[in-house]
Amino acid sequence: MFFDILFSAFSVILVYQIFPEEVIGFIINLPLEVFVFTFLVIALFAYLDLYNYLVFLNRFRYIYRTTKGIVYVFIFYLIWLLISSSMHTQDVFSVFMLLFVFSFFVYFSRIVLLPICALLLPKREIVIFAPEGNCEGIEDWLKYHTISGVKIVAIVEKKEEIEEYVKKGFPIVLSTFTGDWEELRKYLFSFKKTVPVILFAPLLSGIDDVDYWAYLEDIPIIYFRWSGCSKTYLFAKRLIDIIGAVFAIIIFLPFMIAGAIGIKLTSKGPIFFIQKRIRKGGKVFNMLKFRSMIVSSDEEPHKDFVKTYINGRKENKEFKLINDSRVTAWGKILRKTSIDEFPQFFNVLKGELSLVGPRPPMEYEVAQYSNWHRERLSVEQGVTGVWQIFGRARLTFDKSCFLDIFYSENRSLCLDLHLLSQTPHTIVFGKGAY
Repeated sequence: MFFDILFSAFSVILVYQIFPEEVIGFIINLPLEVFVFTFLVIALFAYLDLYNYLVFLNRFRYIYRTTKGIVYVFIFYLIWLLISSSMHTQDVFSVFMLLFVFSFFVYFSRIVLLPICALLLPKREIVIFAPEGNCEGIEDWLKYHTISGVKIVAIVEKKEEIEEYVKKGFPIVLSTFTGDWEELRKYLFSFKKTVPVILFAPLLSGIDDVDYWAYLEDIPIIYFRWSGCSKTYLFAKRLIDIIGAVFAIIIFLPFMIAGAIGIKLTSKGPIFFIQKRIRKGGKVFNMLKFRSMIVSSDEEPHKDFVKTYINGRKENKEFKLINDSRVTAWGKILRKTSIDEFPQFFNVLKGELSLVGPRPPMEYEVAQYSNWHRERLSVEQGVTGVWQIFGRARLTFDKSCFLDIFYSENRSLCLDLHLLSQTPHTIVFGKGAY
């Protein structure tokens, strides 16, 4: 972040000092331009999780996301120039010069300066906890990535030994080869709210392409911050929920009207479907959806499927009830585009849901939960979340539930905003939706 602040300010000053105002077509307020550009860089790079060192270790993905960050910065900076009084012509020559100069410094810092600093600066001492006595893979991975900036102090197997390191504040690398989800949760949550944890567990293989994780072959390496409980965050999150829900209702109103008309024209019955769902702490609320099924549909097929799905037995390639005869032809379109979910923005306004969070389960779904599954109910449930973006119907219930728990223990405004921005893409392409 230090290099980004330095090079952002330096790039703006360099470009706007080299070229006079009559050349670039701008009336320059240099301090303001430095502030705005630097703010955009830090905000958008943080939004893309570019300050997560685990992401930094995956070099190709990191450079790709850095490039994406640079593009985002200049899109927003162009918007700023267009709406600000400082821009009087359409001459954007200086902006492209700024793009070139800043891009050079960013890539130079990522490819050259950061690795050098990682090698020269004092290493962050960590401890590997391997309760089964196996840290194969992760130990070599950390040693191989010398730019990770970490030093392995000890490898311990006993709980009593690791507690001594926790008391001293050492970050923990949890390497567990357990095949039991409840045991994995027990190991992981034994460090909750004490020290940061990097989790390496082959049980999680198959959860692919999560933006916030690094990978060793197909096994994710996951950083747990234990964040998202501060009053400031919760206040800001609720404020975003209210503002976002109002804007969403206004923007999607034509689609909701079209959806409602289609329901009335294609099937008999009410427009809305009201269903009992479970929110944070086990509280029950009425969740709104557009009706996508025939009236008086039998719930037993779905109950049977939920029981099978949660208990780890699959009958379909996709982990979702497909080719459901209860769904109307129009309902299939609503579900494929997720328009059936749009009325839930009214639940958000009422405070029953958040824009981002685990999806609220049904009562008979919760009845099938194991103890560790209930951790996903520790936060307010949401309209979209990590599972909707990176999983949907492709994952087993246990892996989907783990994604929700990851969100619950790592919440931040940047994570929320990133998930919200990814949701339209997921809806448009319908990945895992039926």
